[in-house]
Amino acid sequence: MLIIISILVLFPQPAEALWKTNLEMHVIDVGQADCIYIETSNGKHVLIDSGDEHDGKKVVSYLQKRGINRIDYLIATHPHHDHIGSMDDIFQSFDVGKVYLPDIMYHTTYYKRLVQSIANSGVDQYVAKAGVKVKLARNITMEFIAPPEKKRYKSLNDYSAVLQIHHGKKSFLLMADAGVKSENELLSRIDGEKVDVLKVAHHGANTGTGHALLKKANPDYAIISVGRKNKYGYPSKDVLKRLNAHKIQVYRTDKLGTIITKSDGKSVKFFTEFPQS
Repeated sequence: MLIIISILVLFPQPAEALWKTNLEMHVIDVGQADCIYIETSNGKHVLIDSGDEHDGKKVVSYLQKRGINRIDYLIATHPHHDHIGSMDDIFQSFDVGKVYLPDIMYHTTYYKRLVQSIANSGVDQYVAKAGVKVKLARNITMEFIAPPEKKRYKSLNDYSAVLQIHHGKKSFLLMADAGVKSENELLSRIDGEKVDVLKVAHHGANTGTGHALLKKANPDYAIISVGRKNKYGYPSKDVLKRLNAHKIQVYRTDKLGTIITKSDGKSVKFFTEFPQS
């Protein structure tokens, strides 16, 4: 009797393939406000800001349609309503693992609602300050590079929690609403040779995004979260000129809707969800 024995040979995968984690960043179109969602292929979920007080339903729906029921890291970059206005909706709709916010109080209804939501949820709260690092995966690190601890500013925007995300060979710099004072201070904290994707500060206002930052960061792409036909005239023509002078390709939510960046740690690609008419 002839017996045939099949032998299955398993070839080992390259070491890189065993730990490689991909990343998606969604700059959600919330008009004249900010909301950024980050998802990693190993199952980590980060939400940075929540839009203003009217954006909660849209943000919650956007995330739930993606099957999300938990936010591992919730970041409130600073207490202005166009960044934290719908934080209570986030706490009501999702389990939250940890929350980060800068060490600055603001006496508004929206800030008080955020503080109450944190207290009611019992979530672990941490100070968003320069030097704090969060490891999302073996090849993904999220680091706060502003504001510095115990530093005091005249403008609330300069307390903005600024994030640099390293994903393999790629880097993202998320400026929240940081002004030129904060911007100039953090130049020495920008880690690495260059930034690939810059989320422009303060909806493209001329309070920041100076030549010094653009020269140091040297981004290839810039994303501006801004409302259509907003009353402030953002993004500033001066900022757009500076971005153009540095040969940076610009993506705007008022023109393209939600902007999605996908990274494998070696390259980045952009996708958009066009605004509804």
